[in-house]
Amino acid sequence: MLPTSSNPNIRILSVLTLALGSITGIVRSETVEYDLTIAGETVNITGKDRPAITINGGIPGPVLEFTEGDHAVMRVHNKLDVPTSIHWHGLLVPPSMDGVPFVSFPPIEPHSTFVYRFPIRHSGTYWYHSHSGLQEQKGVYGQIVIHPKNQRSDIGRIDHDVPVLLSDWSDESTHEIMKTLRRGSEYYAIQKGSAISLSGAIRHGMLKDYFQRELVRMPEMDIADVYYDRFLANGRSEIFVPANPGDVVRLRLVDGSATSFFYGEFARGPMTIIEADGQPVVPVKHDRLLIGTAETYDVLVTVPRGGGAWEFRATAHDSSGHASIWIGDPHGERHAAPTVPVPNLYYSMGKPTLDKIFAFTPAGTMGMPDRKVEIGMFDTPGMTMNMEGMNGMGGMKMKNTMNTGLAGQPPHEEKPRVGMGMSLPQETGSSGGMPAMNHSGMKMEDSTASANGDGMDHSAHSAMGHGNSASGGSHGGMEMAMGPMMGGPIKRTLFDRNGREMVVDGMNPKRPLPPYPKLRALHSTAPDPGRPVREIRLTLDGDMDRYVWYLNNKALHEDDQIQIKEGEVVRFIMINRTMMYHPMHLHGHFFRLINGQGDRSPLKHTATVMPMATTVFEFEANEVGDWFFHCHLLYHMKAGMARVVEYENFTPDPDTEAVRDELFDVDLYSYGMADIMSHMTEGFYEIAGIRYSGLVNWTVGWGNIDGEDYEIDATFNYHHNRFLTLFAGAQFSNEGDYPGARGIFGYRYPLPFLISTYGWVDTEGEFRFGAAKSYPITDRLHVFGEVEYDTQLQYEWAAGLEYIIGKNISAVGSFHSEFGVGGGLSVRF
Repeated sequence: MLPTSSNPNIRILSVLTLALGSITGIVRSETVEYDLTIAGETVNITGKDRPAITINGGIPGPVLEFTEGDHAVMRVHNKLDVPTSIHWHGLLVPPSMDGVPFVSFPPIEPHSTFVYRFPIRHSGTYWYHSHSGLQEQKGVYGQIVIHPKNQRSDIGRIDHDVPVLLSDWSDESTHEIMKTLRRGSEYYAIQKGSAISLSGAIRHGMLKDYFQRELVRMPEMDIADVYYDRFLANGRSEIFVPANPGDVVRLRLVDGSATSFFYGEFARGPMTIIEADGQPVVPVKHDRLLIGTAETYDVLVTVPRGGGAWEFRATAHDSSGHASIWIGDPHGERHAAPTVPVPNLYYSMGKPTLDKIFAFTPAGTMGMPDRKVEIGMFDTPGMTMNMEGMNGMGGMKMKNTMNTGLAGQPPHEEKPRVGMGMSLPQETGSSGGMPAMNHSGMKMEDSTASANGDGMDHSAHSAMGHGNSASGGSHGGMEMAMGPMMGGPIKRTLFDRNGREMVVDGMNPKRPLPPYPKLRALHSTAPDPGRPVREIRLTLDGDMDRYVWYLNNKALHEDDQIQIKEGEVVRFIMINRTMMYHPMHLHGHFFRLINGQGDRSPLKHTATVMPMATTVFEFEANEVGDWFFHCHLLYHMKAGMARVVEYENFTPDPDTEAVRDELFDVDLYSYGMADIMSHMTEGFYEIAGIRYSGLVNWTVGWGNIDGEDYEIDATFNYHHNRFLTLFAGAQFSNEGDYPGARGIFGYRYPLPFLISTYGWVDTEGEFRFGAAKSYPITDRLHVFGEVEYDTQLQYEWAAGLEYIIGKNISAVGSFHSEFGVGGGLSVRF
């Protein structure tokens, strides 16, 4: 193997060895063997000892190096008491070697060994990780570097070749994280400082945006689900790369996190992107690089002549922390990279309309109902809706000036967006971005300076003529990164309560979108024009409150297969109807990301679909097998956002086929809450799967009455979508004309302004209707109220305040129309 640095933080590949191999033309095909031992360990990353899972005793695992044409033999030894696996992310391998339990092979059983064998078919930067449970989050990941047979001649010299694996770490157990997400806790947002509140909306002058969002029943925007204690580069918060002034350093960046995107930026100006997802692209300069979970980018940076150590900073997308790679003299002065502003999560995505306000489905409130999806209204890559919210842009017409390069379609074909009053291009060049447009001097946001603020000309040389604005677009001297989060322009600088600048993703170069418009393959990637084309339309849906995620409104266990046929071109049209970013990964293939580069569309294995936006990719179906396709946010995948892409007439081996049904097992999570106050107690306990749950609610009161009144409702619930829940069960009560037990049948449904309503009829012919609402006054202080009408008990109402003390405890006080005033604690479990 190639030599490594003595510095334990970093591994620097031998550039000299690679160069000599290229010069002499030596091409060797070797069998390269590794032993990887997966075992439970105790680690200390934050100052506290915590259980983890390591590979060969470390987090991350070792860097695996190969040369294109080698044959890999990987012996994976499972020392755990549970099954495990390793998936070779981005590598083209036989389906039985892909490492996805129940899809590719049976999992590696406890205290056993599995041997992976496969040819190394291509070069590039990749990674490997567990595909079992949530093991990836606890440390089962590592990097892969595959050297090409022949070195590129278009990127000049490289003095240091440095693998960098970015990841996130939480001291919490993965089960506790998932339970917290399923319970709908706001505490992670509080920890990150990203919780939305009325006082925050007032402070930022965005109260209108706040209520517009609630009016159309859209969930709060979020950038990341989980609060992390540390963000890591090669397992540490900071690492050092010794280098001399003038040296060119290649950083092989891998986002191997469980759920985090990263902004990468060098302290001394732009980097040069030379590869994306292991595949070469035309070198292009970029200032602030948004790397999606599971993506890889190879970039070049040059150490400045001024001396010292220069930071390449990887900032978490939600700006809650970062990892640092210091390049240069480890003992010299440190030069920090710029700080990334925090996201503005108050911004409204367009104006409410009557059809959104009174829509019956979550997709309808976003202007993207199924009926419009089915007729192809949102098939165009880029922004999908809310164009009416672009104040000052009325009458604007956008025309397609790009060669899409879609198989089976001529270049410059326009596909109009129905109902938007304008013609949109066939391709925008970004999953969520907009194409180059002439806006006659329109300005979206005041800040248009280069993100690195050095005043230098960092113009890129893309075949589309894109400049180096954050979106990669050139707009006649006006830089504008227009993403899916679009409403009226923000004309003043906003700051959060900690003094950090707040900007909207994609509308300010300080928080750019992915660099997809700039990525251009070195050679044509166009498929054979004679091949048949199969279009597969997939909506990305979810319920943030219950934390379940769908494709086409169904979880993996409800609709597991996507059928394709060998020899055809398969086009995935992914329409994001959620407020989250989704990095979608297809196993076993490289696909062409449709980004405006025509026949030179870049090849990738993972592509981010922006909130309320469409991403399109296509691939040649020439890797026969069963392949996993999923969102690479670990907890989204675990909560249902996945499918199996199956080739017709392919049959997995008998051992895999025998365990396939285990892929569709649904994990159950249990959680609850109890308010224990001086005048009453109430709470709930729920056991939840994906579509169904069992729920027990109770209220027991003793204030202002003789004795105690109690009511216990036990129901089985069917969650049709984020809005509608139907339930049936039993009520046990000592109140009213019919004490004892009775059956109940009812619904829950939100009204505009996210007012929760419910109703039921019981087996005695009595009815009940109720409505409830909670408002966050601050991130920790909430006010709530509820009113109820029962044909037996007539009207009943309550109101109160809750102050969130910690993740599992709050102080609470309330007035109840029957039980009076009291206070106490609310405990979550």
